[in-house]
Amino acid sequence: MRYFLLLLACWLLALVAQATPLPPDTAVLQVNRLPDTGLLLEKGWRYHAGDNPAWARPDFDDSGWDTLNPTRPRRELPAALGTGISWLRLRIRLGDSLRRHELLAHTLLLGGACEVYLNGNLMQRHGLVDLDPAQVRPQKRLAQPDVVLASGSASEQVLAVRYAPWQGPLLGGLVQRPLLRMTLVAPQHFWARRGQDKDNALMFVVLMGFSALLAVLHFAFFHYNPSQRANLYFALFALTAALGSLTAYLFRVLPISFPDFLSLVVVSNALAAMNGLWAIRALYALFKIRPGRFYQILWVNYGVLVVLYAVFGTFPVVDYWWTIVVLVHLSEQVRLTVRGVRQRQRGAGLVALGFAGGLGSALAYALVFFLLGPVALQLLQNLLLALGFALPALGISLFLAREFALDAELLQVKLGEVECLSAQTLAQEQEKQALLATQNETLEQQVSVRTGELQRSLTELRATQAQLIQKEKMASLGELTAGIAHEIQNPLNFVNNFSEVSTELVAELREERAKGAAADTGLEEELWEDLTQNLGKIHHHGQRAASIVRGMLEHSRTSAGERAPTDLNALCEEYLRLAYQGLRAKDKSFNAELKTYLAPDLPLVNAVGADLGRVLLNLFNNAFYAVQQRQRANGEPGYMPTVSLTTKHVGSTVEIQVTDNGTGMSEAVQQKIFQPFFTTKPTGEGTGLGLSLSHDIVAKGHGGSLTVESQPGQGTTFSVALPLTKTN
Repeated sequence: MRYFLLLLACWLLALVAQATPLPPDTAVLQVNRLPDTGLLLEKGWRYHAGDNPAWARPDFDDSGWDTLNPTRPRRELPAALGTGISWLRLRIRLGDSLRRHELLAHTLLLGGACEVYLNGNLMQRHGLVDLDPAQVRPQKRLAQPDVVLASGSASEQVLAVRYAPWQGPLLGGLVQRPLLRMTLVAPQHFWARRGQDKDNALMFVVLMGFSALLAVLHFAFFHYNPSQRANLYFALFALTAALGSLTAYLFRVLPISFPDFLSLVVVSNALAAMNGLWAIRALYALFKIRPGRFYQILWVNYGVLVVLYAVFGTFPVVDYWWTIVVLVHLSEQVRLTVRGVRQRQRGAGLVALGFAGGLGSALAYALVFFLLGPVALQLLQNLLLALGFALPALGISLFLAREFALDAELLQVKLGEVECLSAQTLAQEQEKQALLATQNETLEQQVSVRTGELQRSLTELRATQAQLIQKEKMASLGELTAGIAHEIQNPLNFVNNFSEVSTELVAELREERAKGAAADTGLEEELWEDLTQNLGKIHHHGQRAASIVRGMLEHSRTSAGERAPTDLNALCEEYLRLAYQGLRAKDKSFNAELKTYLAPDLPLVNAVGADLGRVLLNLFNNAFYAVQQRQRANGEPGYMPTVSLTTKHVGSTVEIQVTDNGTGMSEAVQQKIFQPFFTTKPTGEGTGLGLSLSHDIVAKGHGGSLTVESQPGQGTTFSVALPLTKTN
C-alpha cells in the first residue's frame, strides 16, 4: 500500500512540475565551450509566422512564440514556414572564456532567403527577402559568415532571423533537408576549413585535366584508326568524366545562386552515370562482345534517371535510383572484365588490374571516410579518390595502347609480306602479258568462228519467227473453222432447198408441156417466174459461200503488205460472227449477247484487210474466252456474257473498241499483255503470240495504236486506233 501511495505522490509532483512555468533563464541557450569544428545552434529557437520589424529587437517578449529545431527536416516543421515570411529568435549566453574572443556565425540555408539580426542590428542578408514569394531570391553558395560577437561583448545576445522560403524547381528532396543551419565557430577555424574545402576541390581539376587529356588522345587514335571503335567509346567515357569533374569543381568553389548550384549537382550526377555507360560500351568493344538487350535497358534506366532529375530534382528517391544505376554499371564492368580474363583474351589482365586497383582505392577511400571522418587525412583521401577513377582509365588506356602497338607491329610484318607479294605479282604480271598476247590471237579466231555461227543462228531465228507467225495465223484460222462451216452451211442449205424446189418446178413444166394445146399458159409463166427467182437465190447464196472461202484464203496466205480501202464496219461484223459461231461450235451451251455500235458513214481506211482480220479475230476470241471463264468460275445469278463492238470516227483516226464484261485483268498483267509468249491461259490453250503480233500489225504495219483498259472482275476494253492518212 505504501508503495502505491509513493507512486501516487510522485505522479502528482510530476503534474505540478509540468504545470509550473519555466524560469526565464531556461529560454536562454548557455554556451560555455566551443569545439574546433563549431557549435551547431539547434536548441532554444522560437518561431512565429508573419513579419514585424520590432521582432528583431532584443527586448521583444517572444515567450508566447512556438519553439522548434530548424535543423530538423522540413517535413517535420510547421507548414507556415513554407508559405510566407517567418521570424526565428534565439537568446545566447556566452561563458566568460568565450566572451574574450571574436566569434562568427555561419548561416546555411537550403532553398530560402533570410536577414540575420544581432541585438536588433542587421548583420547580413542572404538572398532577397520579399513579401511576394515570386520575388524571393535564395542564398548564394559560400556566403560570408555573420559576425556575431566581438571580444568583450555582453554575455547575453539575441539572434533574430527573418526568413522567406523560395519556391523553385529541383526542390523535391529538400523536404528531407534542414531548414536552417547556423554554426558558431572561431574565425581561424572557419577560414581554415573553407580554404581546406577549396584545396580539396582542386582534386576535380586534376581529374578534369587527366580525363580531357585521355579524351583528346583516344579521339586522335580513333581518327587514325576508325576500325578500333573502342577508342571512340573510351574517348566519350573520358569526355563525360572531364565534364563531370568540371561541374563538380564549379559547384564546390563558385559563389553561385542556389538554383544554379542544384542544376550543377544534377548535371554532375547525370554525367557520372553516363560515364559508366560509355565505360561498359568501351569494354564491349575491347572484348569483341556485341551489346545486347541488357545494354539497351541500361540506357533506358539512364533515361529514367534523367527524367527523375528533371521532374523531382534532389528528391531522395532520385539519389537512391542514381546509386542503384551506378552500382549496376560497376557490376557490369566487373563482370565484363572477369569474363575477359577467364576467356584469356589478349590484354584483359591490364584492364582487370586497372579496375581492381580502382575498386580497391574506392573501398579504401570509403573506409577512411567513414572511420576517420571527412576531415581526417585529406591528402590520403584525395589521392585514393583520384586513383579510384584514374586506375581503371589508365588500365583501359594501356590496353588500347598495347593493341595499337601490336597492330603497328603486325602492320610492319604485313607490309613486308606485301612487298614480297608485289615482287611476285610483278613477275606473274609479265608472264600474264605474254600469255594474254597469245590468248588474244586465239580469241580473235574463236570470235570469227562464233560470229559466223551467230549469223547462221540469227538467220534460222528469223526463219523460225516467220514460221511462228504463219503458225499463229493457221491457229487462228483453225479457230475459225467451226464458224466458217456454220457460215457456209447457211447458204448451202439455201442452195440445196432452192435446187429441190427448182427440180419440182421443172417437173411441173414438163407435165404442162406434155398436155400440148390443153396446157395452161398462165401456169407455165408462173412456173418459169418461180424457177428464175430460185436460180437467182441459188446464185446469190453461192456467191456468199464463195466470198467466205475467199476471205479465209486471204486470211491464211502470207500478206504482201499491200493496203487497200477497207470497210471496217463490214470487216468487224464478219469476224465477230465467225468468232462467235466458232466458239459455239465447241461449246453448244455457250451463249453471249452481241452488241454492235457501228458508226454510220464510217470512212474507208487504207489497210491490209487480212492483217486487220487477224487482229480482230484475236480480240474477239479473247473477249469470248474472258466472258466464258467468268460464267464458269462464278456462276453469278443473272450474269449474261456480253461482247460489244464499237466503231467511231475521231478526228483523223478511226477507232475500233472491243469490250467484254469478263474476268478483267490486273495492272501487272496489263503491263505484260503485249509481250511475246506471255499468256494467262492454261498450258496448251494459248501461245502468247496473238496480242504481240496484233500490236505489231497495228503499230508497225498501220501506224496506229492498240491499247487496253481493264478492271479485275469487271471487264476489259481493247481499243484499235487507225490513221486515215496513208502512212509509209
